[in-house]
Amino acid sequence: MKKHTLAIVLIVAVVLLASGCSSLKSVVRTVEVSATGEVTLEPDIATFNVQISEKGETTKEAQQRANEKMNQVLTTLRSSGIADRDIGTTALSLRPEYVWVENRQQLVGQVASQSLSVKVRDLGTLGSLIDSLGEVTSITLTSIVLDKEDKSAGMIEARKRAVAQAREKAELYANESGLHVQSVITISEFSSASNPYNPRLKAVALASEAAYDMATEIPAGMLTITSTISAVFEMR
Repeated sequence: MKKHTLAIVLIVAVVLLASGCSSLKSVVRTVEVSATGEVTLEPDIATFNVQISEKGETTKEAQQRANEKMNQVLTTLRSSGIADRDIGTTALSLRPEYVWVENRQQLVGQVASQSLSVKVRDLGTLGSLIDSLGEVTSITLTSIVLDKEDKSAGMIEARKRAVAQAREKAELYANESGLHVQSVITISEFSSASNPYNPRLKAVALASEAAYDMATEIPAGMLTITSTISAVFEMR
């Protein structure tokens, strides 16, 4: 009876030992790294906003004045080579305007305003276009953004560089640990595009004649495309 019991204990021990070895072999060793790929591109388009706002005693009067001012803006844009497809209305409003007099609101007129988004495809004309718009008094020009219309090729290259850098990091850690990098298990990404030159021009109007002899210059700079990834690699 004791011999049978001892045999059973030995068998169980062998099975547990074999199971433990099998579990160790099934352990997946991984390394997680982050990396950023970066590409610089030359901008080829610019966008900005133009806003006009006019006041009148009645809504009709305010609207008529706003329409006349907007017609000047549109004429300037079109004569500078801006196509209608690159001009879009982003806001249009009609509202009353009040002032506070002795703790009471008093109506002082009606205000009509309209905002346009403009895209410039020839950056060489951007400075002269802004000078031309400066001849239209009492307008607001804001949010000039220089960009590249098609960033797909640059984004692909940035992603390739990010993956290559991630694998290089993983191989460094693996080699220092006496292991080798195998296949990638997961990749997550964050990508962005930015241009450090993003000026804001407010209340563009005619300057003095002496100053106006100097034409507006807008250096395009370079656009930076980045792809940042987090990757998990298997090591053996």
